[in-house]
Amino acid sequence: MTHLALTRFLDERGIRVSSEERQFILTKMHSPTGEGHLYADAIFEGGGMRGLAFVGALRCCADLGLQWKKLAGTSAGAITAALLAANLPITELEEILGNFDYMKFLSRKTSPLIFNGDPRNDLRSPFRMLFCLVVARRLGQYSAEPFRNWLQQILAQQRIQSFQDIQKIKSDRQLKVVVSDISRGEMLVLPDALDPNAPALSDRHKQFRQQILSKSALQYPEQMSVAEAVRLSMSIPLFFEPGRLGDSWIVDGGILSNFPLWIYDVQPRPGQSVAPAPRWPTFGFRLVDSTIGQVSEIQGPLDVFASTIRTMMNARDRYHLREIDQGRVINLDITEASVTPTQFNLTADEKVNLYCLGYHWTKKFFLEEWSWTEHLKKRGFSPTGECL
Repeated sequence: MTHLALTRFLDERGIRVSSEERQFILTKMHSPTGEGHLYADAIFEGGGMRGLAFVGALRCCADLGLQWKKLAGTSAGAITAALLAANLPITELEEILGNFDYMKFLSRKTSPLIFNGDPRNDLRSPFRMLFCLVVARRLGQYSAEPFRNWLQQILAQQRIQSFQDIQKIKSDRQLKVVVSDISRGEMLVLPDALDPNAPALSDRHKQFRQQILSKSALQYPEQMSVAEAVRLSMSIPLFFEPGRLGDSWIVDGGILSNFPLWIYDVQPRPGQSVAPAPRWPTFGFRLVDSTIGQVSEIQGPLDVFASTIRTMMNARDRYHLREIDQGRVINLDITEASVTPTQFNLTADEKVNLYCLGYHWTKKFFLEEWSWTEHLKKRGFSPTGECL
């Protein structure tokens, strides 16, 4: 595969932020901290292979001088959040994610009885997937072990194994990963969902969480493996084998919350009508594909099944965003890339296109939409109000 120096394409296409544009954008930003850093929190949506657009978005943010504090994501977004939480610089992210052969993630089928063609089309033909899985008596076409091993190796280079290791890098850095518990029909946020001492838990939930800790030989939630949590979050149903937490089967977090923008929002304190104003923003990075929502022809039960699977994978809590949230969401329109979530055989051109689209739409957001002052006003805060 040809080595990709991704930033070269930003210059070739003339889309890189100029010094004048950077200065203008910075006038609309929040004030740097006492150390002179421009911090932000980030939430990344799931989207499979289309998530490569996040790398371009993050390059744009790096060009503006943004640094990250709290991070969270679902599926592909969880991968991005984990790599950022491990303090990997943007140049390494571009090198790793831009030049990796993602077909290596599909190197281990769960059974020789599973037959399929181009992985990009699998979710478009879920009945064929289901038929093969029933015959093979498996729960997914591919093992997610190659992915977990890959991520584990990268994180190990940064001395990251568990969630607690992330806080050793920076004490105030957090990472949260969203998964779906299909045994109990619940969304779980890891590692928080492993804490049996969390307030307002029912006895059933306390027992469930204690069971997971004991079966995993963990003393407390933050000892959970980051690579395992992310592997659970990106386990696309039928495509990858589900994982286990205790006696529960766990799959892609996108089924229940593909865009958890709410995850770090602070609730009002007792006696307060609104929460205190944040010191810096939380940006949500969202993938937009205008082909989602097009009418599918339904002529029989197989069409119903196929459309149900597609709807499940494309379901978006994004459509239920509050109006006050819109100003902090960076919409990355990747429609023209024509990439499906399971298109692991991306070409070099497709990678470059996703990367450049991510950069372009992030730059456009900061130039035309973002205003820290206006954002605070929409959320009911005073620009000089109480800080977290």
